[in-house]
Amino acid sequence: MLLLTKFILVAICIWLLSLTLLFVLPHLLPVISGFAILLSVPTAVILLVLTLIAFIKERKKRWAVLCAALILAFSFIVLRRAMYWGALAHLYLNQQTYEATATRMLAAQDNGQRRNICGERCWLISSDHGRIVAFHYVHGFLNWHDIIYDPTGEVSTLQTWDERKHFNTYFISAERLTGDWYLGHFGD
Repeated sequence: MLLLTKFILVAICIWLLSLTLLFVLPHLLPVISGFAILLSVPTAVILLVLTLIAFIKERKKRWAVLCAALILAFSFIVLRRAMYWGALAHLYLNQQTYEATATRMLAAQDNGQRRNICGERCWLISSDHGRIVAFHYVHGFLNWHDIIYDPTGEVSTLQTWDERKHFNTYFISAERLTGDWYLGHFGD
């Protein structure tokens, strides 16, 4: 096996581990977490070019083919669901804290109390829908993803553009993580 092929395999492992850490613990590098999927595209292209070079130079082609297969599978399968899986793992790690905070937020009488409870870490999605709390998760440029606590299940029933905009101006969609928890997608 060529040194280049070993480098590519190590780079793929580092890529996978870094994405896992960025989405499970997004507070470590919040700016990079928001752009992790976009940064993965040039990473995949560079690794594919290196794999092509390894394929040309290597006598035993199976390692280069394995590298290409891993890169393509990772790009087309894992990247599509990386944020969802990361949000699910992040929720399982922080669920007790989030539940306690959501309970206190919903019991609060005014915005001053809510600010004292959460600060900038969470918010009520809508004044009309006071039972839905969103916890900041991953923020990118002109879009963000929050973990939503919605015991009513309302965020999953919003179908039309008008319903979503009436609910919250920035709300795009939500997908269920587990129980009353959702991954909400927002954008400007």
